[in-house]
Amino acid sequence: TTTGITIAGVTGSAGGAYSQLYNPYAIYVDSNRAMFILDTTNYRVLKWQFGEPLGYVVAGGNGAGAALTQITTSYAMFVDAQSNVYVSEYSNHRVTLWLSTNTTSGILVGGGNGAGSTSERLYNPWGIYVDVNGSMYIADRSNHRVQLWLPGAISGTTVAGVTGDAGPYAYQLNSPTGITVDQYGYIYVLDSANSRVQRWFPGASYGITVIVASMNTPYGMQADNQGNLIITDTLNYRILSFALSCPSVTTTTAAPPLQATVPVCATAIWNQTYSTLVGSLGTVGSTTTLLYNPSSIAFDGYRNMYIADLSNHRIQRYAPGIL
Repeated sequence: TTTGITIAGVTGSAGGAYSQLYNPYAIYVDSNRAMFILDTTNYRVLKWQFGEPLGYVVAGGNGAGAALTQITTSYAMFVDAQSNVYVSEYSNHRVTLWLSTNTTSGILVGGGNGAGSTSERLYNPWGIYVDVNGSMYIADRSNHRVQLWLPGAISGTTVAGVTGDAGPYAYQLNSPTGITVDQYGYIYVLDSANSRVQRWFPGASYGITVIVASMNTPYGMQADNQGNLIITDTLNYRILSFALSCPSVTTTTAAPPLQATVPVCATAIWNQTYSTLVGSLGTVGSTTTLLYNPSSIAFDGYRNMYIADLSNHRIQRYAPGIL
């Protein structure tokens, strides 16, 4: 049996105290094992230092709204190496950047022009990946596309999917929620409503399916330290692992932390027969072995796995022996 320990929040107790969480959707762990938690229904991001009983606000925390001191309903974020936090604001149709040197106000860096499908707009953005140059890849969920926003740009370019055209074909996406980019510039999209992961080469007009499985509204995707793809099968209440193999090529791994970095080889393929790491198909629970709508995963440099256990209002940590 896979057993986790609660390291943030209180199981089954939603609240706004600094010891509590309320629908935490996203989790990131830095090289010092500090956690960044997108505390969605509290409209804030908390930073939770390793071993501490309380978190503190590093983004939002001023109620829901559209002012730059606020965030509204948000389901994904990205934290860069300088601990700057990018929040993908689903209901504000924008991305804001909260600098580690100024946690009281965000900077508009994408969208912010209301919901829409033109290049300067986003429509319910979800997953986000930011490369070392500050370019943002945004899973623009309700536009069924991925937008690339360069630093300082006032509009984005579509690099995966077709605007407004949801579907199952190779050139299409349907409600994408997760995104990451590997060291070759290949884009990996968690194509949620199609229950698959698509890999898009730079400049490609269609994606290649690298994972397809029977999943129910998967929200989150992350590579572990070996390049295996780990997916939160959210409404099936479980965490799935798809093993990486690299025919004829040695795997190139990235140093931890592995936030949104897929350490893969150019010939990477993933085993379509998954293993269940945590949880049980169709079984909701709040015990140490069960989950309730898991939405995001992260890994630290010691291979511990962290799960944002959304509807249990907690963060669970699992030792590397299960991986």
